[in-house]
Amino acid sequence: MDYTDEEFYMLALSFMNEFTAYQKVKMLEEKGSAEAVFLDLGKTELYPHLRRQHLQNVIKLADIECELIAKNNIDATFAQNNEFPFRLLNCPDYPLVVFHKGNLDANRRYAVSIVGSRKADKIGERHVQEMLENLDPYKENLVIVSGIAPGIDAMVLKHAQKLGFYTICVLPHGFGHKYENTVEKRIYSASCVISENRFKFGYGNRIYEQRNRIIVGMSDAVIVAQAKDGNGAGLYIGKALDYNRDSFAFVYPNENTENEKCNLFIADDQAVGLNSADEFLDQMIWPWGER
Repeated sequence: MDYTDEEFYMLALSFMNEFTAYQKVKMLEEKGSAEAVFLDLGKTELYPHLRRQHLQNVIKLADIECELIAKNNIDATFAQNNEFPFRLLNCPDYPLVVFHKGNLDANRRYAVSIVGSRKADKIGERHVQEMLENLDPYKENLVIVSGIAPGIDAMVLKHAQKLGFYTICVLPHGFGHKYENTVEKRIYSASCVISENRFKFGYGNRIYEQRNRIIVGMSDAVIVAQAKDGNGAGLYIGKALDYNRDSFAFVYPNENTENEKCNLFIADDQAVGLNSADEFLDQMIWPWGER
């Protein structure tokens, strides 16, 4: 696929680790284009820490990436493209580009992420299944967003696929990272798999925090089906608060101490408590005409 000059510079800018995602967005807003940003970056009086050779290396990296994604049948959608997830554009640190396999159809009327523990049990799976069954009347207008981990993520993909939902699975690394066959098969059972990372990017610092912002940013609401330790779920809830997304958590009996984190989210007013999947639709007040 051929890219415009602006798309190529967007790709190159996305690979510059010297700046945060938020800083890149601000630079784009101030300069009006990625090409103009690069012209500014070449001015040593403005950016004395950036050497010209480094900028040239970033350009080469973007060239290599174009070859890799073409060779591996990966598409790239840029922030200025109509197909780019519009909900992400409401986030101050949106990615400049998302790479994807499968048809990217993120701009449906509704989008929900269902998240939770890697060590989910039958109770967590029941919550996932009942939630998806309740959302079934909306599925033609709905996106289900998830991660790739075992536990709740895997359960979401399994049951969503059975019911015929459109699903987006978000990677915390580049498409070049490989798993054993059974895990690969599960991940790529999603309707679309996306990543903001270059092809050969593996595991690094804060990868889940960065990935989770995309899952939350692409959603209208985040539902915690089960949280046994709370660490990962806490990142989702925190980001939902940052992005002004609706957040929900299933209520667990007080004696169920393994899942007390869900109750803590609710007690701390970080999430609305759900005693059943029906209550989610009551809270969202989605029009019946969309069913």
